[in-house]
Amino acid sequence: MNNRIRELRKALNLSQKEFAQKIGLKQNAISYMEKDGSTITEQNIKIICSQFNVNENWLRTGFEKMFIENEKKQKEFFYIFDKLSPVLQDYLIKTAKDLLEAQSKL
Repeated sequence: MNNRIRELRKALNLSQKEFAQKIGLKQNAISYMEKDGSTITEQNIKIICSQFNVNENWLRTGFEKMFIENEKKQKEFFYIFDKLSPVLQDYLIKTAKDLLEAQSKL
């Protein structure tokens, strides 16, 4: 699990300090969690999964996907996308890219 916490943090493109702040801990707690053999409390597992939408089974075992997919939102998004004209589809894609870029700067 220690390596998966490090893998998750890197997948989110967060430093240990940033990761820690998002779950209400200090940087040294994340450093400890990422060390091989360190134990992770149930509370920290639940917080990590909740805050980052992580599949708890993946965090504990490495099986399944890292993130919980929100299929309902995806289906709704694609339903709406399919109803738009090609010009508006292009606009939506551009807007989504702009949002993604803005999010990465936060």
